[in-house]
Amino acid sequence: MARGDAPSATVDEYLAAVPPDAGAALSQVRDVLVRLVPDAGQVISYQVPCITYRGKPLVSISHTRDHLSLHLQSPPLARALERSVTEGRWSGATLHFTAEAPLSETTLRQVVDGRMAEVDAALEARSRR
Repeated sequence: MARGDAPSATVDEYLAAVPPDAGAALSQVRDVLVRLVPDAGQVISYQVPCITYRGKPLVSISHTRDHLSLHLQSPPLARALERSVTEGRWSGATLHFTAEAPLSETTLRQVVDGRMAEVDAALEARSRR
């Protein structure tokens, strides 16, 4: 489902609404993300599935007609990972991939570890104030 389509109320509803091959690939990526993120939450944010960590948005996944996407929500982390993550195709802070080649656990772990470190640092800085 592209962002302009009717919004989904849940992540499972979103995944069920996309074409079957895309839904299977996004479900696979989502399942790995949820396994890697301690106490991961799953919400719809900006009309796409978002994985949360410590109550904060961590990464989002989405489907368009032409590709699937992992939205890092962190341009600095995306720039830091551009050379080491060679799967998919980078576009800003988004990693595009296809249903035929979902992102590997290795890539997802690099992204999740980087994003969790950013969230942890931001929450720690906020608590010191």
